[in-house]
Amino acid sequence: MRLQSKIILITTPVVVIFMLAIGGISFSMLQEATVERALGNTRSFLTSTAGKIQVLYDTAAKDIELFANSNLLQNYLLTADEEVRYPLLQPTIIRLFSSYQKANPNYYEIRILLPDGYEDTRVVHTDQPNITEEEGETEIFQAMHRAENDLFTRIWRNPDNGRISLLISRRMLLRDPNLNPVSSPKTLRGYLAVTIDLGFIEKKITEAADEYGTTFLLLDRGGTIFFHSEQQPVLSPLPGKLLQQALDHLKDTSPFAVADNKQSFLMLSRTVNDSLLLLARIPRNNLYAASNRLRLAVALTTLCAIVIFSALLFFLARKFIVKPVILLRNAATDLGHGNLDISLNQSADDEIGDLARSFMEMRNNLQKSHEQIRRLAYHDFLTGLPNRVMFLDFFRRVVENAQRHHRLCALMFIDLDNFKRINDTLGHNLGDDLLRQVARRLQETIRKSDFISISAQDQDPDMIARLGGDEFTVLLTNIREQNDAAIVARRQLLALAEPFKLDSHEVFITISIGITVFPFDATSEEELIKNADVAMYHAKEKGKNNFQYYSNSMNTEALERLTLEGELRRAVERNEFIVHYQPQVDARTREIVGLEALVRWRHPERGMIQPKYFIPVAEQSGLIVPIGSWVMKTAVKQIRDWQQQGVPVVPVSINLSSPQFQSKAIYNIITSILNSTEVPSKYLKVELTESILLKAEEEAINMLHDIKKTGVEICLDDFGTGYSSLNYLKRFPIDVLKIDRSFVMNITTAPKDAEICSAIIALAKCLNLSVVAEGVEGRDQYEFLRDKGCDSIQGFYFYKPLPAAAIEKLLTAGKKPRSGDMEMD
Repeated sequence: MRLQSKIILITTPVVVIFMLAIGGISFSMLQEATVERALGNTRSFLTSTAGKIQVLYDTAAKDIELFANSNLLQNYLLTADEEVRYPLLQPTIIRLFSSYQKANPNYYEIRILLPDGYEDTRVVHTDQPNITEEEGETEIFQAMHRAENDLFTRIWRNPDNGRISLLISRRMLLRDPNLNPVSSPKTLRGYLAVTIDLGFIEKKITEAADEYGTTFLLLDRGGTIFFHSEQQPVLSPLPGKLLQQALDHLKDTSPFAVADNKQSFLMLSRTVNDSLLLLARIPRNNLYAASNRLRLAVALTTLCAIVIFSALLFFLARKFIVKPVILLRNAATDLGHGNLDISLNQSADDEIGDLARSFMEMRNNLQKSHEQIRRLAYHDFLTGLPNRVMFLDFFRRVVENAQRHHRLCALMFIDLDNFKRINDTLGHNLGDDLLRQVARRLQETIRKSDFISISAQDQDPDMIARLGGDEFTVLLTNIREQNDAAIVARRQLLALAEPFKLDSHEVFITISIGITVFPFDATSEEELIKNADVAMYHAKEKGKNNFQYYSNSMNTEALERLTLEGELRRAVERNEFIVHYQPQVDARTREIVGLEALVRWRHPERGMIQPKYFIPVAEQSGLIVPIGSWVMKTAVKQIRDWQQQGVPVVPVSINLSSPQFQSKAIYNIITSILNSTEVPSKYLKVELTESILLKAEEEAINMLHDIKKTGVEICLDDFGTGYSSLNYLKRFPIDVLKIDRSFVMNITTAPKDAEICSAIIALAKCLNLSVVAEGVEGRDQYEFLRDKGCDSIQGFYFYKPLPAAAIEKLLTAGKKPRSGDMEMD
């Protein structure tokens, strides 16, 4: 049997069964929807009618209370003298009742009945007969008289006109004004009765009709029918069985089934005012007749669907199964005969498509292997960009082409700032993701419309490559002038300034860009690469997040920096550093209360080198960590030596650099030095800048608290020059604030600097922190700070940094500096 015949033989019964099931489910759902729509309409009618009747009851009850409280009516009932009551007061009462009727046309009869039932006053707005004025023996008056509540309501047939109406009455209990108006008992003076026309309710019920023959009834709980939609005689009783079923299902919103005269009904009920019932009775045969008409339509639709789907199945089976299998068979035959130039449709997302793709994969494996080897050799596996090998080869050809055609080209070196911190913090996986995102954004910054090419022919495309790590290169192969590279550089800075989404983290990065231009800066690839690298490091030195063009002076600076770094390494090994100490004096007593340890480099050839020249190089090269540790050891040992010699000792402050603090070993270094020298921790202070605290992670903050627990005081140096925030003073265990010299320098001439210093001192006092002012060089500065409450003064006005021997003499002599006197040695 052929494959096509097998498929049809297997699937046709499945389609028939499925379509029959769909038809049955559709019929069931349509039937249910039809029934539910009929029941919903009936529920809406019952709810609407019940609401209108309830509103009528509530409004009538409020109105009759309003009528009964009329002073005119009460005065009329309390007047016993008939010669006054009837000729003088009754006309006014009649006019009052007439005004009520005009405002409420349904109130067609308003009466006053005396306690014995006599109809004292009667007002009707139509010419209605009055069968009798003696109502005392009537059943309705007796019920009114026996009622427990003063307010009485009942639907009844009015004997005067034979109409079903609503009677609502109010018992008039009043105190005799001739007796005590407070303590005298209320006596029955009569009844105020209002007869209300129910014609609009009757019309709504009797005219209600729907396509299902639904019957609507209004009756009381005793079963007396008042209105009937089939115009049956009113005041006839509802059969007791139906009434009981209706009462039993008052709280149900779902219909309940009843049988009457061998006919089945669905009934819905609503209660009105606790005394009336609204019933709806729907014949089941009529309800389901409409849905049964759907059965034939659904059956015909199902049959047509079976025929259509069977034909469609035959067509689809041939197109998507039989034909592709035949093509695969023919392709296999051709492959067996050695024909490799075969093409098959591989778009199908099924088993046949998988087979076709597997077949084509056999033909493509060798070609893919060659392409993969080439890609691994010339592309970066992480970002997909050209790698160093491909870049160098391409760069060589670009330079040769530029020389041949006398063109300009620019090489840009790009380095991510602080990428190592992100990589170490978030992990290498997210670091790799960041590099991929950076590569995509850099690619978007290179557009063909950036520059107007000299010629569209014989022009190399621009290239972005990843050399390794977080270093990228951009090669602009054809620019008109040197400044064109700045256009791309600015765009790259803006593109990478937007936040990066790494998993659940939002990360901001900056880049430093170095630019060199052929042939102005160099003519060989090696020189251009070196120049771009130098320019990139110069951009980092300029604060990062910028671009710098290469200049010849940069090479000189780079060479000097490299030389200085090598000499600095040897200086650490040869112990060429010394420590000077600058005293801090009490602002009031001018006694020395502390020292700041400052490192100096005694170069064997250049002499004494100031820290501002070698400290930045030490921080960049990482040498600041061993230098800082040496300074701390030397200073603490000096404290120990002074103690052993009996020299009065004051606390010594040691500056911590960012690399020292971030090394996370500083706590162990401090405790180790204090323990080995047995110097009390109160004689050691450490100084940190705001920039260090800004980068501090939670682990480093905890370490700072651990240092504080040892008894070592922590000073915030250069306060106000960085990203000053009160959050530092809350999160970090700061003991001392040091006002930066940039504020102190102009304190007597710049009002804003004076205000800043005053504010820092006031803030420190509020937080119980000590304040040290740096860079004090004049008497006016000193006196201003002293008067504002500054605790300690440090600066050339009192002392410059001195060797340990000179400091020892000062501490031993307990010398106070004279005003304006600087100790030089």
